[in-house]
Amino acid sequence: MKRYFNIEGSCHPDEHYMVDLGQRLDEIKIMIDNKKYFSINRSRQYGKTTTLEALSEYLKEEYTVISLDFQMLGQEDFKSESAFVAAFSREVLMAVSEPESIPEDVVKKLTDFAEETDTNRKLSLLFLQLSKWCRESKNPVVLMIDEVDSASNNQVFLDFLSQLRGYYLHRRKRPTFHSVILAGVYDIKNLKHKIRPDEEHKTNSPWNVCAKFEVEMSFSTEAIGKMLQDYEDDFNTGMNIQKIANLIYDYEAAEKVAFL
Repeated sequence: MKRYFNIEGSCHPDEHYMVDLGQRLDEIKIMIDNKKYFSINRSRQYGKTTTLEALSEYLKEEYTVISLDFQMLGQEDFKSESAFVAAFSREVLMAVSEPESIPEDVVKKLTDFAEETDTNRKLSLLFLQLSKWCRESKNPVVLMIDEVDSASNNQVFLDFLSQLRGYYLHRRKRPTFHSVILAGVYDIKNLKHKIRPDEEHKTNSPWNVCAKFEVEMSFSTEAIGKMLQDYEDDFNTGMNIQKIANLIYDYEAAEKVAFL
């Protein structure tokens, strides 16, 4: 199958013409190596999902990566703590490419949660299992969640963030995820203000532990030009690569300003 320009979803270099993500992945990995928790917030079609998928592959030699997409959860999965624990456990078990990397007793507990055979499904008990996994894992565990906006209006997600924050603050005593990345269109640092009653607005955000994400998600004209050159090498259209690269760059810049 010949490669083509893909605008319908995530891109893969063996199927699509795309800009080299190497520098971007290197910069994000530095944050992960430094144990940062952070968010990637950009508008649609900005390459968030493509970046996360490439990052998951990029990290697999050094880290155990749990890559989730909250689009896969329905509204019912956020209706209660019990429902969320079941859905989250199910997605985690499906996301891990090497099940043997999870301790057997943790697999059993998560399976009981997912199949709802365990009726005592609480976030605190879920995180105890995740902590046990992180303690016994051969490689540091990285959690990545795409489309967190899907959960932004649900109290149970806010409580989930609070658990992440609590374990992060106490990680010297309670093993937890080495790094956490949450991706979506909107910044969730002030999520609490949207959900909590007015009298609680001054309490801390459950995601105030996140580091500032300063990795450039736009591409230079040089990087765009290299992608166009790949296409030109295959089809010999005679395009003015520099001119088209400049037009694409200017369009991306305008989109960025509109988003901000």
